[in-house]
Amino acid sequence: YVCPQLSARLLADLSAQSKEPAKADGLAELTTREREILTLVAAGLSNKRIGLRLNLHEKTIKHHMTRILAKLNVSNRTEAAMTLRDATERRHPPVRDHA
Repeated sequence: YVCPQLSARLLADLSAQSKEPAKADGLAELTTREREILTLVAAGLSNKRIGLRLNLHEKTIKHHMTRILAKLNVSNRTEAAMTLRDATERRHPPVRDHA
């Protein structure tokens, strides 16, 4: 017997875990430009600032963001930035100082 609360939590955890590989796979689908934009989003830049930095119109950045969110299967730029951060940390775990 599994109590309903535990069952609900297990299902939620499994659901969250099953989405992680899809997000990581989505990163591989990003174009070079989309990855560049996502990196700037993760650095905290607004669409307007990204456009100025890349010499692109803000509407173009918004279009790229729509495609990025769809490819990563996330609903907002914060989730997209976290997906990039998590993938980067998995590839390059932080070095701990043992001093």
